[in-house]
Amino acid sequence: MRLSGWTSTSQDEARALGISGVPFFVIDRTYGLSGAQPAEAMPEVLRQAWSHAHPLQMVSGGDGDTCGPNGCVT
Repeated sequence: MRLSGWTSTSQDEARALGISGVPFFVIDRTYGLSGAQPAEAMPEVLRQAWSHAHPLQMVSGGDGDTCGPNGCVT
């Protein structure tokens, strides 16, 4: 796709998402970050997007050894 076509498509997508200003970042088509933000905002939204896309999956039933403040139980 030529650059002019890509730009036009991007502008159409932005309008469809209700984006009207720059800067605006869309992460995983789920999270949006607009305008000037504190430095910690981008890493936080990236962590949220990652956690949402990669939920914790338990691979064990939890019947194995466990350790607590008083030692381990086997």
